[in-house]
Amino acid sequence: MTFRHKKHQSISNLNSIITTILCFIFLFLTSSSALEAQSTDTFTPAEKAEISKLVRQYIKRNPEIILEALEDIQEQEKIQKEKEQRTQLKLNEKFIERDIDDPILGNLSGKIIVTEFFDYQCGYCKRMLKILLDISKAQHDVKIVLKEYPILGPVSTLAAQVALAAKKQKKYAEMHAAFMQLKGRLSEKAVFQIAKEVGLDTEQLQEDMMDPKILNHLTRTRELGKRLMIRGTPAFIINNTISPGALTKNQLLELIAQARDKR
Repeated sequence: MTFRHKKHQSISNLNSIITTILCFIFLFLTSSSALEAQSTDTFTPAEKAEISKLVRQYIKRNPEIILEALEDIQEQEKIQKEKEQRTQLKLNEKFIERDIDDPILGNLSGKIIVTEFFDYQCGYCKRMLKILLDISKAQHDVKIVLKEYPILGPVSTLAAQVALAAKKQKKYAEMHAAFMQLKGRLSEKAVFQIAKEVGLDTEQLQEDMMDPKILNHLTRTRELGKRLMIRGTPAFIINNTISPGALTKNQLLELIAQARDKR
């Protein structure tokens, strides 16, 4: 989405909000005994113009109501989003924690499950690699489910396909780490160069990465992320709670401890 399109969209959204506010004020101003029984549809154009003028004058004298209304709307949107996410977390628990095609770090039978949605071109995801590896080695009851969630362009999708295809040559962990440790952005050339350096048969890799099973897996994960309203990476799911953004090691350990306490 271009900046110009985003700007126009923001203006459109603001206009919609202002229109809503005007309606609320309109109802307030027209609640007197002379007007309370009258439908808004029965006003003449002249009456509507006069009421609109009064409303705008009121807003100019009390501009703070715009900010207050925006804050209220944002809070209601946040509450609604969290409610919908809780519903989707329950409905999709199986796909979040037990998709057999997802790569795993740590204990395959771990009772404490940490699910990470990530993209290989995400700088914050790269920062999480060492933290997740450390936790997977030290916390023996933790299973870390890796969700390939390429949302940063075609190269991200290519890297995800290559990483998943590397599983067939038992090199997923090495491929995953190499992508995450790369400084700078990926390119198609870099993806296959890294695969070669990791020791993969690149001809076999290019055939394996087009396996419909891998493509279906990525599609399945992408649809899951949309249902959960995950719009950025990294995003973690622990104990039926979504934590968006990078976490410190202590924050992640605290969430894991809370999950243990609830078992």
